[in-house]
Amino acid sequence: MIFSKNKARSLILKLAVVLSFLFFSSPIYSQEIDCVVTVNHQKVQSTDKSIFESLESGITEFVNTKRWTGDQYKIEERIACKFLIIIDSRSDNSFSATIQVSSSRPVFGTNYKTSMFNINDNDFKFTYNDQQALTFNSGEYQSELTAVIAYYIYVILGVDYDSYSKEGGKEYYQKAFDIMSLAQTSSSSSSWKPTTDNNRYTLIENLTNTVFAPFRDCLYLYHRKGLDMMKDKKNEGYVNLINGLTKLEAIHKVKPSSYLLQIFFLAKYSEIVSMYKDRSQTEKNRVVQLLLKLDPGNTKHYNKILETK
Repeated sequence: MIFSKNKARSLILKLAVVLSFLFFSSPIYSQEIDCVVTVNHQKVQSTDKSIFESLESGITEFVNTKRWTGDQYKIEERIACKFLIIIDSRSDNSFSATIQVSSSRPVFGTNYKTSMFNINDNDFKFTYNDQQALTFNSGEYQSELTAVIAYYIYVILGVDYDSYSKEGGKEYYQKAFDIMSLAQTSSSSSSWKPTTDNNRYTLIENLTNTVFAPFRDCLYLYHRKGLDMMKDKKNEGYVNLINGLTKLEAIHKVKPSSYLLQIFFLAKYSEIVSMYKDRSQTEKNRVVQLLLKLDPGNTKHYNKILETK
């Protein structure tokens, strides 16, 4: 898709309706998420492995069968993501774990998928009974397990929609924010609350705060105007890509150690290095100078851009 997802799906749906009358067949639509869920329980000494298998299949079904938006998705348009849940300890039906969440999206006209979101959440404590049905109601806090999963799904959707249309993810960030607000009064986890640590509260507060709006501008310029354009207008795509990265300077001035900057470059640093290794020396110098300011933690990687001839 190379324009607004809502407009794209509207056109696709109208065409599909016409074709269904012509060929007496119905269009095949799917829900939005194509998620691979893995539950790793190697740290837990237990002979009862069935509960972990049940947890894995239960989350998979919950994420991949629920409709998360009002838009129509073709099967090949589903958003690819991964949830890796590493169980650290278990006491009866109570679990302490780490959850690693990542997502990607295709680049227009290529077979390449670009990393969109990558985060490691170390504060994931929940209860789960074997074969328990997982349910979620946006108007209430039902369990820590489904609240955390739904929260990250909406963040993934927000980031994905922002990359296709300017501020396209607003609705989904708000849904994640609402989950956070409900969890603040119902959950014992400090990750939902404002603290000095980077956590779920920090992430969604930043994504919905106008101070950090340049981050969302970057998502659009970098992906829709940058990567998606490179197949047909390579040089213009590179210009828009670095213009997107330059947007992040405004956030760096306000908060150099911003959580959003950390998350963005965790997903993107290796891609940027790969993309700029064959560009002109002028472009290399400009992007490296910018990157060393925005993301000094990856200095050794960015210097590799200058080393390539």
